[in-house]
Amino acid sequence: MSAEITLGMQGWVYFVTWVQYAANHVTRKCYTNVKNIMIEKGLSKLVLGRMDFVFMLTYAFGAPLAGQLGDTYDSSKVLGIGLYGSALCIFLLIVGVCYGVATAGALVVNSYFLSVYLIFGFFQAIGGPVGTAIMGNWMATPGAKKNRGLIYGTWTTHQYFGNIVAPVIIIGCNAAHAKWWWGLMWPVVINASWGMVCYYALPRSPKAAAKTKQMAADLKNGLNTVPEEAPKAAPISIPQALKIPSVPGYCIAFGFMKTINYVLFFWLPLFLQTHFDSNTANMISTLYDFGMMPGGIIVGLVSDALGGRRGCVVVVFLVVLCPLLVVMALFA
Repeated sequence: MSAEITLGMQGWVYFVTWVQYAANHVTRKCYTNVKNIMIEKGLSKLVLGRMDFVFMLTYAFGAPLAGQLGDTYDSSKVLGIGLYGSALCIFLLIVGVCYGVATAGALVVNSYFLSVYLIFGFFQAIGGPVGTAIMGNWMATPGAKKNRGLIYGTWTTHQYFGNIVAPVIIIGCNAAHAKWWWGLMWPVVINASWGMVCYYALPRSPKAAAKTKQMAADLKNGLNTVPEEAPKAAPISIPQALKIPSVPGYCIAFGFMKTINYVLFFWLPLFLQTHFDSNTANMISTLYDFGMMPGGIIVGLVSDALGGRRGCVVVVFLVVLCPLLVVMALFA
């Protein structure tokens, strides 16, 4: 059975995984952009802060588990389930605010909203490792390997695009005088819809695509055969993954970058709303994402130009970031 990798299939896989990750970020950012409304509806800033904490807890520790699930089972279906679960959790968030849970006793409020967001963090953690693994299965040609920095640099614009689309959705809902919960319902629809695309139309690997093509040809010719499944290799454990050279260093560096990113991600719109109206604050917060889009592409191009010495590039950009953070802390 031929497992040919075509440019068209690479483009399809790139597009589907790019949109699924953008959908994840639309969901997260729309939530941050309606925090002020949720406070008006009865949720305290303390509860919202706890929700962010439990989300990051399961998001961080759920990512390795999500990666193992993608290695063990059909990764495309795991990716689709992640989007389905995200849609369900945000829908439950809407239900909780609209039907009075937000104004119930402290035990009920904390139990309901923290539980929903705890589970939401795990579903959101699926997109990164599993989507990247599927991309890795397809971007395995010599040309793709040579330009890996550029490919993944442009691919990572998914999160910034999602963060930019989210305030546009909120502003559009405000302009249409729609009820506030439509700002969260649109992400529910987007996640559930794209979950179906991932589940049913995303081939997890060239071999899986070849198998599906062979089965379709057999059915067309009147044959009802099922190709033999090759035994799937057991996924490596987390300790084994950490023994791979450079993995611990990249984990620590990425953790520091994510810490900065998510502090601004979760709270920047709310901070800005103390000085600007809601629409203006949401639009200003998107400038951060506009800046990151070319940044990822430039870093990818530089790493390709340096022959794949990506660790050097990471160190240089982290060092440059330090004085910028000091300036922002002192004068912002």
